[in-house]
Amino acid sequence: MQDVAVEVGYCAAYLTRLVHRQTGQTVNHWIIERRMAAARSLLLESDMCVNQIAELVGYQHEGHFFRQFRQYHQTTPQAWRKAQRTELNSNK
Repeated sequence: MQDVAVEVGYCAAYLTRLVHRQTGQTVNHWIIERRMAAARSLLLESDMCVNQIAELVGYQHEGHFFRQFRQYHQTTPQAWRKAQRTELNSNK
């Protein structure tokens, strides 16, 4: 957070409060939400393996990505991808 704050010309504490005021979320939660949105897009629109997607959206450890994905979506990334693709195909 300190690096981001320096880049945008604010102190870290102010930037943290600003993000919370603008989004209603903590910085960490906001980052996780963005990562999950990017992961969902990649799962749906690409055939990349889940390990590659985890790395692309900023996770150093795929296990951490799997745990967070399951926490947010109540399923694994692979199961989510399959369910979404099945739903899309049945709506065509």
